[in-house]
Amino acid sequence: MPLNSSTSATSDGPDLNNHDFEFAQRGLVQPLNDPIIFSDTTKEVVWDAQAYNFLEEDCPPTANKSLWRQGQLCSVTAGLYFVVEGIYQIRGLDLANMSIVQVPNTNKIIIVDCLTSVETARKAIELYQEYHESRFGTKPEICALFYTHCHADHFGGAQAVIDLANNKHLRIIGPEGFLKHAVSENIYAGGAMTRRAIYMYGEALDKSPTGQIGCGLGQAVSVGTSSVVAPNQSITEDGVLKPGIEGLEIICQLTPGTEAPAEVNFFFPFYSALCMAENATHTLHNIQTLRGAPVRDARIWSRYLDESISLFGEKTEVVFSTHHWPTWNENGENLVGTYLSEQRDFYGYLHNETLRLLNNGSTPAEIAEEIQTPPNISLQTHIRGYYGSVSHNVKAIYDKYMGWYDGNPANLWPLPPVEEATQLVQCMGGSDAVLKLAREYQAGQNLRFAATLLNKLIFSNSSNQDAAKELLAEVYKELGHGAENATWRNVYLSGAYELQNGPQPAANAMDPGSLMALTFDQLFDTVAVRVKGPDAYKHNGPVTIDFMVEDMPHKLGTTKAGWHLRLSNGVVTGHGVAYNAPPEPRDEKVRLTVWSDHKTLVTIVATAAAGKPSKLDQYSVVTVGETKDWDVITSFIQVPNPAFNIVTP
Repeated sequence: MPLNSSTSATSDGPDLNNHDFEFAQRGLVQPLNDPIIFSDTTKEVVWDAQAYNFLEEDCPPTANKSLWRQGQLCSVTAGLYFVVEGIYQIRGLDLANMSIVQVPNTNKIIIVDCLTSVETARKAIELYQEYHESRFGTKPEICALFYTHCHADHFGGAQAVIDLANNKHLRIIGPEGFLKHAVSENIYAGGAMTRRAIYMYGEALDKSPTGQIGCGLGQAVSVGTSSVVAPNQSITEDGVLKPGIEGLEIICQLTPGTEAPAEVNFFFPFYSALCMAENATHTLHNIQTLRGAPVRDARIWSRYLDESISLFGEKTEVVFSTHHWPTWNENGENLVGTYLSEQRDFYGYLHNETLRLLNNGSTPAEIAEEIQTPPNISLQTHIRGYYGSVSHNVKAIYDKYMGWYDGNPANLWPLPPVEEATQLVQCMGGSDAVLKLAREYQAGQNLRFAATLLNKLIFSNSSNQDAAKELLAEVYKELGHGAENATWRNVYLSGAYELQNGPQPAANAMDPGSLMALTFDQLFDTVAVRVKGPDAYKHNGPVTIDFMVEDMPHKLGTTKAGWHLRLSNGVVTGHGVAYNAPPEPRDEKVRLTVWSDHKTLVTIVATAAAGKPSKLDQYSVVTVGETKDWDVITSFIQVPNPAFNIVTP
């Protein structure tokens, strides 16, 4: 969509006199022809590139003007974009970007990040292939897939790359620790994160002036099938990639603990181009996301940005990231250096000022209200709080150093939400009195406290629940429509939606085949974290199982390997053991030994973790011992509720 922006700035609003609209629309090579992308499995729509066309209009009263502008920028024409001659990006097909880098003087390309879903990734690659073939007369050869970091919107489409590359020896390269952290964030705590992501990304909301208008980092997450394909080469040190891509020098800068626990920036000297992964985007990022994630290190984030400037700043003509649009040096002006240095300074400032205030006794909520940010930085649109906010970021910094407890004894052992709400409502004179007070606070535009009162009223299970829900939905809508931060808007509006329509289940699906990428430890943890402890610790007697696999994946191919699993004191644990060929058990004290190929084992475990336990004799496995021991473990599995309550008890 062709867009224009005002260049004016208010005293407390962002500085809009910049290159945002020019750069966001620069370099469109080929637009996406068909805006609708369908699911491979359900045939439902997983992406609609025209869903945000309403943003072409002027900002309505139901949206913050600054956020509306960011939504316009994130919603320019979906398609293939030119960065420099030889580097391209596919933007507008998912929350993140896919980048294509040509190997000079060859027909080879590398792909940097591959979106959230197999379906959107496939469409993105095909879009580039069409362009490449029309220009060079042949389809490109995909010689490598690079992951910048371990978040699903950057690796979920990997299976599409594998399929389209048609190369059994495709190199898949990522930062050290990639698989460990990808599993931790997307499988271990995946149930809660995907549920909360519905709020953060506004997945249940209509895309409209009154609903979801993006998430600040992009439009939305696609809702197709995600995959996990493990790297076969890890980047373990800074400097020139070794072994590298013949004909294309790539200099790596590992940045663990920044936007992700495993992340890497790439500099391409031939192109004078710097890929900053997700460490520098056109928004203030999250130190801790509202969907939930390990706290990131604002201090080290600032340090690595400084290192990027020192290593690559003078050599870089264009910086691009895995979200948003590039920044080019323009007319002799070092816009790249300004962009990176302002990001560096702001993350450093938030870290240091939070530490100063907490060391003076301020609590997280107090710091969020007290902190003053330097306007010459905080008014810049590329560090404005469209995705992360100053408010929840400083709370995250506090949490990193001090934990959840603010030091006040009254907050050490509070009542659970329902019990506390019931007592408070009683103390305030009952549910009717609280509802009356909440209406007064809403009328006086003290929406934050109105929300607090109504939330307590709803959790007290009082007699006027319906009226309280309707009023709280109104309050949440008002808060959402005024929010400059897109994720706050989505959270408030999603809360209002669920108060009126009930909980919404998570939409994204993980391809079961992705479990093939997991180690023994990670694979069996998918069962272990779902065992209901209070039931399991009542079981009498030992449960011990050896699993023997003759074709376990290894960096050098496959290997024979074993895993010892046990249930004791209500917890499933295990460790690696030596492979022992059938039919002799490794240890006579182990009650059950199972010999299986890798694919069958993954099917057995995945079926159990999904709450559909099956008998071992249904599979092509060899067993010796008490097969019922596996049944004992799987009988305690509790599948996560994909639609657990958030705004109601």
